[in-house]
Amino acid sequence: MKVKIWKASLLLIVIFMLSAATSARAATLTTIIPSPTIDQTSVLYANGYIFVSGYTGGDIEVISDATNAKVADIQVYLGAPYGLAYDSNKGEIWAATTGGAAAFSDVPPFNSVANVTDTNGFELAAFDAKTGEVFMAFNGPITVISDNTNTVTATITQSVDGIVDDSAKGEVFASQYLDESGLSTGNVYVISAQTNTVTATIALTGVPGSLVYDSGKGEIFVQNSLPTYNLGGASPFNLQVISDSTNKVVATVNLSASDIFGDMAYNANKDELYMNSRAYLNATIITISDKTNSVLGTINDNGTSAGGIAYDSATSSIYAVNYEGDAAGYLGSVAVISDPSSSSSVSNPTPTVTASTGTSSTAIPTSTPKVPEFSNTVLPLVAAAIATVTLFAIVATKKKTVPK
Repeated sequence: MKVKIWKASLLLIVIFMLSAATSARAATLTTIIPSPTIDQTSVLYANGYIFVSGYTGGDIEVISDATNAKVADIQVYLGAPYGLAYDSNKGEIWAATTGGAAAFSDVPPFNSVANVTDTNGFELAAFDAKTGEVFMAFNGPITVISDNTNTVTATITQSVDGIVDDSAKGEVFASQYLDESGLSTGNVYVISAQTNTVTATIALTGVPGSLVYDSGKGEIFVQNSLPTYNLGGASPFNLQVISDSTNKVVATVNLSASDIFGDMAYNANKDELYMNSRAYLNATIITISDKTNSVLGTINDNGTSAGGIAYDSATSSIYAVNYEGDAAGYLGSVAVISDPSSSSSVSNPTPTVTASTGTSSTAIPTSTPKVPEFSNTVLPLVAAAIATVTLFAIVATKKKTVPK
């Protein structure tokens, strides 16, 4: 009877420790940063700052990832900004605007460093570090800009609606929603950044949208909606997974029919992807494993409309835009979510609201206790160690109580 009791106790201890460690890894909504701009469209992490483009306001808000407070407001005089890309070679933020491409320094005071005008304007932006080229587009051909001369060096004729850079291979993957004649297609184009030419065409089962690059597995995740949905049907969405080695679809991640696509971001620390999604006016962030190509769960971001999303590897935080407002009534906002992946990460169970005051803001402080963190690989080792120590302790006690 005593043996059964100590075995049961040992099992309960292990279960408790596993449960505590698992709960410590949970993503937590920590802060909501409000904005007077109703349609914040894109968000980008670079050099310790979060850059958020405001289409109606014609500005780019800069947020410190150390304080989650707004530290600057960049006025974009070339045109209303939309997509953002980071030039890691030169430390510059490139913005696709209605008047062309604008570049700014990634350090205070975030000065303007380049303006490349275009009468049609841009909405999409990507940067390839191997060639030092910026790729811009808006429902049409791709314009290629050199970051050395800040001039247009090439034009790629395919009409595209989504674009992402594959930094490992020096390639750009571009999705095409409508071709030049206005007809729906299911194509994703592979473009060499060295030659600025299309090297492969990948056909999807439906109509492709936004893309995200998974550097851990060398894969591109493409949002895909079936043609019947675009014709007014209720077909579900999915993500098509493309290998950059074979340029073929290798997996499909099925999503709920209620999900509406927002932007995506990749977390290399946890081999996971985040998709900002709006399901019946409730914005949530869908977490996807790139190991199993399956949905792990959802994270509440207190919003009503999905927009841009970025992952900050320095603080293990997600920054998600609600470009039409949030549940608290703010016109626009950025939700900050802690998703720790190391023992030094900070988790705050109580959301805070950062009050905006002009071009700066003051955070309403709350306690931020440090939470122990265990990775999936460490958890079994922790459990085994606990079991071993407990077993030896019980055996030692039993030996002492047994009469000679």
